[in-house]
Amino acid sequence: MPARKKTVPIESARKEGKPMAATEKDFTKVVIRDDEGVKYTLEFNARVVKRMQRNGFKIDSDFPNVMIEELLTGAFQMHHKGVLPEKIMKIWASQSKKDELLGILIKLYMRPLEDLMAEPEAEDEGADPTWETV
Repeated sequence: MPARKKTVPIESARKEGKPMAATEKDFTKVVIRDDEGVKYTLEFNARVVKRMQRNGFKIDSDFPNVMIEELLTGAFQMHHKGVLPEKIMKIWASQSKKDELLGILIKLYMRPLEDLMAEPEAEDEGADPTWETV
């Protein structure tokens, strides 16, 4: 049985300045560093996701190289539009735990859709809908 990772409580991690694992909190963006220590904030909003979809992007495991490059390029669009795809892929190459980072980016990409489809908070599941067919 593999050893369990020791986690630091969120409050302690913040006080100690330690990075927190994405599983310890709900996240809306991720910050990565290139090999020179420059930080980049990666995030998606509805505008960026719509633009990506209009350009033909889809989460597709049949074409992982294309999907990863387009997902990364899209993630840079909110805060770092001027970063060229070649630089983005160089930054990707310097990242560790790429499979975890890719999973986080996919979750971030899906968030605008989840927000669009979210039901009102006080909605009773058994209540009549606020719409009707005629």
